[in-house]
Amino acid sequence: MKLGIIASPEAASFDHAKELGLDFVEFDCNPVSFFGKPTAELLAKKEEIKEASQRTGVEVGAVGRWASPILDENGEIVPAEWDEVLNVMDFGHFLGAKHYLCSVNYVKELSYYKNITAAIKVLNKIVAAAKERGMECAIVNCMMGGNYIRTPEQWKLVLSEVPGLGIKYDPSHSFVHGGPQGAYLDEGLEWGKYFKYCHIKGVIQRGPSEEPAHWAERDLVMAHPELKDILPARVPQEDTRYDNPPAGIDVINWRAFFAILYKYGYDGYLAIEPHSSTWMGEKGEKGVKYTIKYIRDLMILD
Repeated sequence: MKLGIIASPEAASFDHAKELGLDFVEFDCNPVSFFGKPTAELLAKKEEIKEASQRTGVEVGAVGRWASPILDENGEIVPAEWDEVLNVMDFGHFLGAKHYLCSVNYVKELSYYKNITAAIKVLNKIVAAAKERGMECAIVNCMMGGNYIRTPEQWKLVLSEVPGLGIKYDPSHSFVHGGPQGAYLDEGLEWGKYFKYCHIKGVIQRGPSEEPAHWAERDLVMAHPELKDILPARVPQEDTRYDNPPAGIDVINWRAFFAILYKYGYDGYLAIEPHSSTWMGEKGEKGVKYTIKYIRDLMILD
């Protein structure tokens, strides 16, 4: 196994990863509306970024494009977004990335059946394009951007129809659909053989997840900016229901999760995902270092 971290796609990220003793970085090149940068900016810096990787010996484990609005209201591929997807793949190929992490948006104008059919079609195309660039493809289990191919309900329909597609699994996301205790152990035991890439992110949660409602409100504000000063007023400034603390001081049974990984012979990439407004700055750096130590101790077959 290799341990790395999700980082900003820039040269300095490699130096930071090396200081932490990590093996790789992951670059998530999302749409601008979902915390990303224009792909033209990424491609313009690719030489500098590659030089930093070679200088430090820290590799690029994966590039991804989550929240990809790849399908239009008819379930057809959006040409402009397809070009962006290929740009991210080309960026990853140039940097020697081993994986491409993808998502598929749900089209509310279509039936569930037609959505699944459209997803199978576009995912086969994505897998083929990634393979041409020497990368394996995995679909994320995060719901950002309307991605819905993220639970066993969809995996049963899609994975057998898209040869070569695996799952990018993050146990913290199962708390969205699996209740306050999550569903990650059941999902791992049943679907672990499809895990091609894993994220390491802690979670604590009180009660059912409110994430679906929060994303729905964000999408509504994106479509109707005039609501931006109204909807946030309904959300408490301090979130007392959910947080993503460092892995190892959270509720996920990481020992049991790693037992599942070993059951299926997983020997891939583990990307730490710092993802909390509580753990920032010096406190956040200490949290990352704690997670590195904690997870390294579980990597008994490393």
